[in-house]
Amino acid sequence: MGGKIKSPAVIRALDILEAISQLPGGLTNANISRRLGIPKSSASVILRVLQDRGYVCRYEDGGRYKLGANLLVLGEKVLETSDIHDMAFPAMRALTEKYDLSCHLAILGRSAVVHLARVVAQRHLKRGLVRSVGQCVPLYSTSVGKAILAWQPMEILEDLLQRIEISKFTDRTICTKSGLLAELYRVRTQSYAVDNEEWRIGWRCIGTPIFDVLGNTLVAICLAGTVADITDDIIPKITPSLKEIAHKISRQFVSESVRFASY
Repeated sequence: MGGKIKSPAVIRALDILEAISQLPGGLTNANISRRLGIPKSSASVILRVLQDRGYVCRYEDGGRYKLGANLLVLGEKVLETSDIHDMAFPAMRALTEKYDLSCHLAILGRSAVVHLARVVAQRHLKRGLVRSVGQCVPLYSTSVGKAILAWQPMEILEDLLQRIEISKFTDRTICTKSGLLAELYRVRTQSYAVDNEEWRIGWRCIGTPIFDVLGNTLVAICLAGTVADITDDIIPKITPSLKEIAHKISRQFVSESVRFASY
């Protein structure tokens, strides 16, 4: 048999989950229908199945759908069998202990970045503002996202940029393709990316890429803190350690012949 066999219902279900994941406030059936270009009746049928299986939940206030708890169960299974998580975690803990900054490990998803692991700094424990494991964050306005994008071959980068729906989160968010490409060139030149309040006001993140045995860059690591934690004079002090750790993890992946598979 020639060609790939596709299931429209499965594709729509996955598209719906991905669309809901990108907006913390959730989406209504009408929102989903407009965003994905599918009939409301079809979206409603799929949403009922996903809700019955615990993969989405519906809030009566406004009828918005958000991701359900069963996705967390699947996510935990991913982490339990993740070579990337196991190899990187000790180094992440060492970075956090050295600088008292939170450390995140993230992997490329279809049109966003997914947090695989985190180590929370003592100073951030009570703030509740550190990204959660399994959470999706934008590619274009986060340090891990830009660190991953900067090393993509142009054809893959173009495909990713077509999938991204750019939103202005803060006044610092880069919202044009030309601006983003210029930023990615800067990231590649200096070997690290900076999220300077582009995703959340008051927070900065410094991210750098991790490479697998084939030279793929689908994973990145970052240090995160408030603008008071990561001042302009601190960045040159922490980036060498961050790049060294990323290089160490990359070498370990190469020695173990680990190949990345994006989410």
